[in-house]
Amino acid sequence: MFRNVTLRRYEKDGQTTWRLLGPAGLLLHAFSAFADSLLRKHPFTTREIYCRFLAEFFDYLFEAAAALQAAEPQQRFTRLVLEEIIEAYDDYLVLGSASGKRFAKLVNASKPSPKHASTTSALMHAPVRKFLRLSEQLRKEIEEMTREGLASIEADSEPLLRGLDSWVDVSPQQRLAMSATSMIAGVISGGPRLLRAAVLPTVSPQVPYEESRAFPFDSIEPFINELPTYRDKTIYSLLAACGCRMHEALQALFDDVDVAAGTFALRDPRLRAAHPSYVALSPVERDKLAWKGRTTEKTMLIEPFSSMFFTNLEHYLREEYIPHGLHRFVFQYMREQEAGAPYFLSRASSRQDTFKKAAAAAGIEADVHGPHSLRHSYGTYLLNYFPRLNGDYGLPLPLVQQLMGHEDVKSTLKYARYDENLMKLELQHANAMVFAGATPKSIVQLKLEALNAQVMKVEEELRTHPLKGRPS
Repeated sequence: MFRNVTLRRYEKDGQTTWRLLGPAGLLLHAFSAFADSLLRKHPFTTREIYCRFLAEFFDYLFEAAAALQAAEPQQRFTRLVLEEIIEAYDDYLVLGSASGKRFAKLVNASKPSPKHASTTSALMHAPVRKFLRLSEQLRKEIEEMTREGLASIEADSEPLLRGLDSWVDVSPQQRLAMSATSMIAGVISGGPRLLRAAVLPTVSPQVPYEESRAFPFDSIEPFINELPTYRDKTIYSLLAACGCRMHEALQALFDDVDVAAGTFALRDPRLRAAHPSYVALSPVERDKLAWKGRTTEKTMLIEPFSSMFFTNLEHYLREEYIPHGLHRFVFQYMREQEAGAPYFLSRASSRQDTFKKAAAAAGIEADVHGPHSLRHSYGTYLLNYFPRLNGDYGLPLPLVQQLMGHEDVKSTLKYARYDENLMKLELQHANAMVFAGATPKSIVQLKLEALNAQVMKVEEELRTHPLKGRPS
């Protein structure tokens, strides 16, 4: 992925952070200071993403330095050149050679653009903007460290900066390191002004909602039945039943499950930091506990997935769970090497493979995008189809917002979408009211006809495939 830099994981005071090395193995202290600044407020996953995105930006700077020197050997790295390079970053990420900006084209020629979507590119700018805002503070800290005789970015880069003005022959790799270090030093010394000058999108563009974000509701049960273990069946039954995030499910403790009452709570690890199950973890493992700010611990488990959850949980505990007395995490590793260890420490890529295999085995043709699609399905079901006491269907949006744990209703609308078919029925009724010569049908009649048509379709499907959808 990286052409000029090396990103390394590093442990500091029991937490995971990252370090970045340049082409000649030069430690970029500015990056280290930024990475360590994230330790105070950000969870492990956010720190990992931010550091990787900022490393991508630094890699781009190095590549831009090399490309410029190859194209214009006498060009100096002025502030205007630096602004031009940063301004072209978004175009490079999205357009590559199709951009009209020279640095996007120059870098693309040697390091092809990833051709990200505009939304992805906008997300990648967040740590860059944060780094630029931090740069003035870093510059002051660097000056003080230099006065005290401690190592700093200026102390490390000064010989390289002097080398740019000399006529001493250097290798291409050394010249690249000198050029980019000069550029990064320029970023450090003028971060706030660069932030104002550079054009880095700060808001993701409006994009249409993709129906494939929601897992096909009628296919959830056959999908769960195709999962290889009772542990996985339990996990995905829970995701479907309450719409929780994967990390919330995997961090569940037995304290959160009440089988007799048929309830399940989602609790913030920070509110019970001294729990013996957390204390039993190593500091690095504890650092991986995540929480995205859910506003309520209450959940509403919907059928048939609620019953599937408790049934699969019983099978999992009886046939697969390994009693150990070390912690109270519900879900654990089953492989021999890590048997009994908390499963929230597992890799997302491994869980994604399991998800894709089960979806393929269940014959799901929709291009569902991982476990999070079940959260979309849950929200859409609550908003459109949840049966109510008064005979209506669909819960009010504020209640869906509460059940999904969102602080802002805008977040809820990213998951809970009004069904397009129901919206078409409303439009059909409105058109009939305006244009039809005869007495128009009521909305109730239209919905009844639509539901009857769906019933006929399902009945035909059952006649054609009588075993489809039944547990294996």
